[in-house]
Amino acid sequence: MRAEQIPARFDIGFPLPEDKSEGDIAGYHCWAEFYSPKIGWIPVDISEASKAKVRRDYFFGSIDANRVMLSTGRDIILTPKQDGPPLNYFVYPYVEVDGKPYDNIAKHFSFKQLGSSHKKTTTSQPLIPRSSSSSP
Repeated sequence: MRAEQIPARFDIGFPLPEDKSEGDIAGYHCWAEFYSPKIGWIPVDISEASKAKVRRDYFFGSIDANRVMLSTGRDIILTPKQDGPPLNYFVYPYVEVDGKPYDNIAKHFSFKQLGSSHKKTTTSQPLIPRSSSSSP
């Protein structure tokens, strides 16, 4: 998209299984957005479209509620600013020891739907700071 001068950005988060109310989260999921001056940011999830052929058109302009967005963009600078280099993406905890990135941490993610009236939803805004390149 950027090669065609269409602003685009990278989103990352965790998928939530549609058929479960709780469980472990095995890993992250990525999708993209492109910018239309008349509409704003439009999501595109090619991997979900590829898996669910009957919903292929849906995932070009929409995303389902079965995900939690954690960050948008690349080259992420945290607040407060990390001593290490900008992060390529931010989905797992980031730790520094003596000003250097420290990767030897345990990671385990799970989810649980709270009550029958709570539904899994998504937001168009990330839950953590965006990268400096997130605007068109």
